[in-house]
Amino acid sequence: MRGVGAGVVTVVVALGLAVSAHAAGPPVTFAPPTYVSKNLAGGEPLVMLDPRSGTLVYTSHEGTTHLYGPGFFSPVEVPDFIASYRNQVNIWTSSDGGATWKVDDLAGEGFNTNPAKSQGFSDPDLTMDEGGRVYDTGIDLANDAVFSSQDGGKSWDKGTVQCHDGDRPWLAGGKPNQVFMATDTEEGSLSGSGHTIFQSTDGGNTCGATGTPDFGAYSGGGNYTGFGKLYYDHQNGKLVEPALFDSDGDGNYDNGVGVSVGTFGGKFTPTKVSGDKVYGHWPAIAIDPAGTIYLVWDTAATSGTASDACGNPTPAPNQIKMAVSHDFGKTFSAPITIAAPANARAFWPWIVAGDPGKVSIVWYQTNQLVDVDCQKSDVFVYDAQVFGADTAQPQATVVKAMDRPVSANSVCQGGTECVAESFDPNGSKDRRLGDFFTNAVDQRGCVLIATGDATQTDPVTGAPLPVSVPLFIRQDSGAPLVGSTSCKPLPQNGTAQCSDTKAPITTYRRGRAVFARKRRFVLRGKAADRGCGGHVARVQVALAKRAVGSFIAHRKTKSCRFLRSNGKFTKPRVCSRRVWLRAHGTTTWTLTVRRHLPVGFYKVWARSVDRAFNREGITRRNTRTFRIRR
Repeated sequence: MRGVGAGVVTVVVALGLAVSAHAAGPPVTFAPPTYVSKNLAGGEPLVMLDPRSGTLVYTSHEGTTHLYGPGFFSPVEVPDFIASYRNQVNIWTSSDGGATWKVDDLAGEGFNTNPAKSQGFSDPDLTMDEGGRVYDTGIDLANDAVFSSQDGGKSWDKGTVQCHDGDRPWLAGGKPNQVFMATDTEEGSLSGSGHTIFQSTDGGNTCGATGTPDFGAYSGGGNYTGFGKLYYDHQNGKLVEPALFDSDGDGNYDNGVGVSVGTFGGKFTPTKVSGDKVYGHWPAIAIDPAGTIYLVWDTAATSGTASDACGNPTPAPNQIKMAVSHDFGKTFSAPITIAAPANARAFWPWIVAGDPGKVSIVWYQTNQLVDVDCQKSDVFVYDAQVFGADTAQPQATVVKAMDRPVSANSVCQGGTECVAESFDPNGSKDRRLGDFFTNAVDQRGCVLIATGDATQTDPVTGAPLPVSVPLFIRQDSGAPLVGSTSCKPLPQNGTAQCSDTKAPITTYRRGRAVFARKRRFVLRGKAADRGCGGHVARVQVALAKRAVGSFIAHRKTKSCRFLRSNGKFTKPRVCSRRVWLRAHGTTTWTLTVRRHLPVGFYKVWARSVDRAFNREGITRRNTRTFRIRR
């Protein structure tokens, strides 16, 4: 049976911008959820595709600080939890699209990797660098471990248990063997959030002792801090993460949301997008192949100052919002509303981007208006697939991703205090879901969702389990986020996934060899990926002005002045030191230069990169020369 909300379209309007229904086509539905494991904890789960190996990697919190008191004395489940405990985050892999999962087990000892390289039961995160190396992290109340795999998560050959001391690390893969880790450092907590980004250049074996801070005074008044999933843009080499703002210096960072953009070793610049106070811990972001940044967050709506059963302001219906930046975080569109339930609480949004303008946003939503911190409700998984998200008229389809709730209890956000209160007979706190859940894109280009499930009970006593268990949900109908092939159901036993090791091919018309000087120069072409299950992620173009002189001198020169993204040319440099610009589009692409190009001889190179970071080489086929004359 498919999700209750499958194919149900909602139309929402906010701030003068309408999010309308998708064009006609197969409805968006999800296959019934499956268990990744029934005896290991599944809070704060992440899932990602390693396109080079074709495997899916799934990781989750080990459960230590996600325990639920009423279930802790289960005679069946607790012994299993204790026996499998290794002070490491849980890791599984799947080679058949998520039909079956295999837990990582080093030499049959239960460890997912060498314990000398991986220690820490909580706060996992996944990323991949341009060399195809997959990274994960875990903390043990203080130390931030980073460890990595070159075979799609099946074994983890590099890592360190001490990248830095801090809390809530987030990772972003960079160039081959390069990974960035953002964390709230212990030593910086007295001067603000202490949020700092560190770097490893050896696959996670070691991390630099000196980081780049991303917190401090905000030019618009008050303070800001980076807080949330970190990303690295592989085109411009910049880091970007969500940001929270604080106007009165009390350290609560409850005065708005935005992003912060910068470079490691350089300076970060925050941009405030909205004055909304978030309900969840942090906003979430995604970057599409065109370099468009999408920011989503939940609002903390309350109705007055009266206290509810939790001692908090009385809750009111809230919203899931999104804003879009076309200039990599400098400015943002006015926020639009993705979800606005009339009598419920929506919280913990996460977002993933596919092709330009296509995103999937997931969140939890209650079946009634409650303060979820201590009041019970049925909590469901929702998904909004937004096409044209980078335009003024986005189209959205909103569905329930599964029939049943993943929790029928409270969802406490108070950290370890929730666990302590859950052991109190008069307490009403349940922290088994953790602080977030996530979505991703699979090899077909369709949506995957990883969530904990806190509804399961002990098979003998019927008591609730002490931890949530990991669930996996897969889109099985509707348009994909990447490509154009419909997301058809996979066979029950799954489909063997293939590895993508071939680079794509870029072609474009030679056109005339000589062009008259105009205010705008346009180059167009196509790109196609040859890899199994591969998709073009971005197209890059380098445009250089050659030495001025006779045609013979032009052919022989090795000096080039490359056009930069700001429309200016570099100083003369070796032609092999190309400056790559991001073309608009993927399978069909365009590069537009909105300025007069100086008279002279030019050379242009075009290459494409796929989702597996396979990069097209430079050949005569994708190299062109031309001339601009008066």
